[in-house]
Amino acid sequence: MADYIYINSSDRGGELAISRKVFARLAEAAVGHTSLKGAAKVKQPVKVVFKKDGRVEIGIHVTIKRGAKLTDVCLELQKEIAHALEVYVEAVPFEIEVSVDEVK
Repeated sequence: MADYIYINSSDRGGELAISRKVFARLAEAAVGHTSLKGAAKVKQPVKVVFKKDGRVEIGIHVTIKRGAKLTDVCLELQKEIAHALEVYVEAVPFEIEVSVDEVK
């Protein structure tokens, strides 16, 4: 299983390698930047899978604060993670799965 995904940059004349750890860290950081401050916490390490077709799958398990609307929190997390990935890794297609493990 590959540890890096490679992005060709024709306008910059090179290739960029991005590790699983970078994708995981971006996803974890995005959880803290949602507009729903404190509504969700990452429960376990973020799972990052590089698919043969070039997609990156992000799986994140969270604990949601009691009283928060689950669908709103999960949608906000997906949007924030997607935004972080688009900003930092630009052209890599990705899929984000948010799993709620616990409500506290």
